Amino acid sequence: MNSRLKSIILELRQRKLNGLIVSLPANISYLVYAESRDSYLLVSEKENIYFTDSRYSEEAGIFLKNNARLKECNGGIFKHIAESVKELGLTDVGIEERYMPFAEFSKIKELAKGSFNLIPTYGIVEGKRVVKDASEIVKIKQAMEITSSSLEYIKKLLAPGIKEIEVAGELERFMRYKGASGSSFDIIVGSGPNSSQPHHLSGQRKLRDNEPVLIDFGVDCQGYKTDLTRVLFLGKIKVLARKVYDIVLRAQEQAIKRVAPGAEMAEIDRVARRFIAKNGYAKNFTHNLGHGVGLEVHEEPRISGNESTAVRPGMVFTIEPGIYLPGKFGIRIEDMVLVTNKGCEVLSGFINK
Repeated sequence: MNSRLKSIILELRQRKLNGLIVSLPANISYLVYAESRDSYLLVSEKENIYFTDSRYSEEAGIFLKNNARLKECNGGIFKHIAESVKELGLTDVGIEERYMPFAEFSKIKELAKGSFNLIPTYGIVEGKRVVKDASEIVKIKQAMEITSSSLEYIKKLLAPGIKEIEVAGELERFMRYKGASGSSFDIIVGSGPNSSQPHHLSGQRKLRDNEPVLIDFGVDCQGYKTDLTRVLFLGKIKVLARKVYDIVLRAQEQAIKRVAPGAEMAEIDRVARRFIAKNGYAKNFTHNLGHGVGLEVHEEPRISGNESTAVRPGMVFTIEPGIYLPGKFGIRIEDMVLVTNKGCEVLSGFINK
């Protein structure tokens, strides 16, 4: 049994649980060291069981090794889960309250017939995922290399007349060509006034001269994600846009300097927010400063003004201040950082801003 599963079993003991039904794909992937699809994982001190159907049983048989027993379920997967819990004699079994649909919870509870309890839990696996190990960092850096080459490629294609959705499509095609399984989220391409919408849906608007183009994208490579935002300019950069860009860039630089083991998440957020406020744009920075990235593109930790958690070596998260002027334009600069023993490494630092 691998070390990740062992740490979960220890956590279960501390919470007085003797089992956990893992349903979030990212959590299952983390525990079995492979991308999980259409599966559930029962973790217990007695035995770990991986439930899936015949579409995935062959590949699961390869990566599971001695970490979990494969149980092929062609129909009635919840019946198999309930029966396995009973067979192992488990009595208090945790479920992932944020990720198991109520209908699934109800079905397992019905099949249990009172022989075991289902206990809502949160953070058992996610808490372990916050700090990345060496193998995860390697994969994230490989994904970032694809991200870098994808950005350089798309820069050369930008020109007046190209639609936002065409830029997004070309990015997706290129990153797959370079080895990614796809984008880590729906690519955001916001041109001109559309860039003032932080999560604009890339549409039919054509790029125009003398206006900014905000591109927010990431790749999915070996299950690990990246997230990067750059604002590029076609033609001349207008005075106001240059001013706002410089404020956002300096705010990000100051926040990154504050990232170090022991620093409070809220303080990192405040460093950037105060600088933006000092320059008159407090109301135009409308979201948290950052978020964790790994098997999910948005995961713990949260870099916000309400988060008192301390930074730890091995954490990977974004630093992405932004200023949005409705109807005019928006500027956001986003990089991923890896916390080291002394400070941090900007994973996307080799990508020009």
